[in-house]
Amino acid sequence: MGLILESSSLEWLSIAIIFFAYMYYYFTSAYSFWKKKGVKFIPPEIPFGNMKDVILLRKSGGEHFKDVYAKYPNEPYIGMYQFKSPILLLRDPDLIKTVLVKDFSYFQNRDVTRFDEKRDPLTMHLLNLKGHKWRILRAKLSPTFTSGKMKMMFHVMTECSDQLKNYLSEPAEKSEIIEMKEVMAKFTTDVIGSCAFGLQFNSIKDSNSEFRNMGRRVFEPSAWSMLRRTIRTIAPGLLKLFNVKMLPDDITQFFVGLVRDTIEYREKNNVVRNDFMQLLIQMKNQGKVQDDEHTNSESISNGTAVNGASKNDEFEFTDNVLASQAFIFFLAGFETSSTTLSYCLYELSLNPDIQAKLRDEIDATLEKCDGKITYDAIQGMRYLDKVVNETLRKHPPAPVVSRVATKPYVIPGTSDHLDVGRMVVIPIYGLHHDPKYYPNPERFNPENFSEEAKNSRPHISFIPFGEGPRNCIGLRFGLLQTKMGLVCLLANYQFNVCEKTQIPLKFDPRQIILTATEGTWLKISKR
Repeated sequence: MGLILESSSLEWLSIAIIFFAYMYYYFTSAYSFWKKKGVKFIPPEIPFGNMKDVILLRKSGGEHFKDVYAKYPNEPYIGMYQFKSPILLLRDPDLIKTVLVKDFSYFQNRDVTRFDEKRDPLTMHLLNLKGHKWRILRAKLSPTFTSGKMKMMFHVMTECSDQLKNYLSEPAEKSEIIEMKEVMAKFTTDVIGSCAFGLQFNSIKDSNSEFRNMGRRVFEPSAWSMLRRTIRTIAPGLLKLFNVKMLPDDITQFFVGLVRDTIEYREKNNVVRNDFMQLLIQMKNQGKVQDDEHTNSESISNGTAVNGASKNDEFEFTDNVLASQAFIFFLAGFETSSTTLSYCLYELSLNPDIQAKLRDEIDATLEKCDGKITYDAIQGMRYLDKVVNETLRKHPPAPVVSRVATKPYVIPGTSDHLDVGRMVVIPIYGLHHDPKYYPNPERFNPENFSEEAKNSRPHISFIPFGEGPRNCIGLRFGLLQTKMGLVCLLANYQFNVCEKTQIPLKFDPRQIILTATEGTWLKISKR
């Protein structure tokens, strides 16, 4: 009996040795990739590659890539590994501009993952689509975000701003301490509700608003959501094999049903509104959105106009496709803007002199407008623009962007080449904190965006919305609602740090967006 047990134990030991030997070979062979190419790289650790601190939740992704960026100041790019997959971190502004703009035709896609419309209907949005489908949809949607369309939605933002002012009146009277990120998320959720869906979400007044809860759930970190992200990174095929969905069924059904029912109601009752949903209906019925600026300036480097018609521009606007665009507009619109608003109030609270200067500009502008802000007045507020840009520099909501090579590419001026499918990473957070471009980068200084300062550095050193044909399509909308929120708040209230304010900020390693671990707690009071 003892001999049998001993034999069995030896068999298991042999299997374990073979398994670990195979895994060791599997990773070490993969980790020779950059060495063989002659590219300088960071020595990886099995099985994490160079992402150990991120994977073990010791550091956010934005901070991690910022640290790598800062560690190699003389390198235009540096080889890294995400688990066993080679990725290339870009540092040189000229190279970044080349990849994002000049040679965009080589780097059209954001990710290597293939999404399944049947399994995950809401993933078929502009952020995820690739190649020809992305090009067609971008062309169709671009006229949606012109300045003319923004003017049409401006009065809706004004109404939401008034609701925000009224909501904060009572806590301001009592000089209460408030977590501003949540308040700002309610405000931007209501703006999106009105501008995108033509509906009153009532997030500001109703703490149990279904729409606010949906938005909160999508971004709420959990062990399962992080596991899904990891699987999607290292073995995306497993998602399909085990029918793993990126979004819960109830969230998918909620948004698909909402868009379908809204479109049906409007078409049946001839209801027309100046909002994003109406533009989707126009796109569905006419195949395009009317471009009120009659511009064809945005183009892809291979000669295909993004805003122009393509020879092969057929695209089936199913309920799922339309719902996906509304869904991503909802998520991106409320989350990034609320994050920017809360960080801006945080910095203004730490810098009361800057807060006072911005308030003076707001007061002077309102006086010229007889107390009612206008779209053109917002656009003309130069110091407001500087403050918002400095917030986006110091705290970019999307701290990292990536692109994937769609055809073989030789890095200009070198013999180094990238294969199809190879990912390049642009560390926006690192660029924005480089002392070469921003002296004393941890200091909040709106004068970083004076004309003189902007002309002294590469344009690509400030890219909070990305750059090139695949930049954020809704940047105008995001900036407008952010500025509207700030004008409303600073015209009526004063903000200060308090005992619950986290100084300095620490960022949540579980989140993709740059998120403060303890929220943004500030004291609000009447002026």
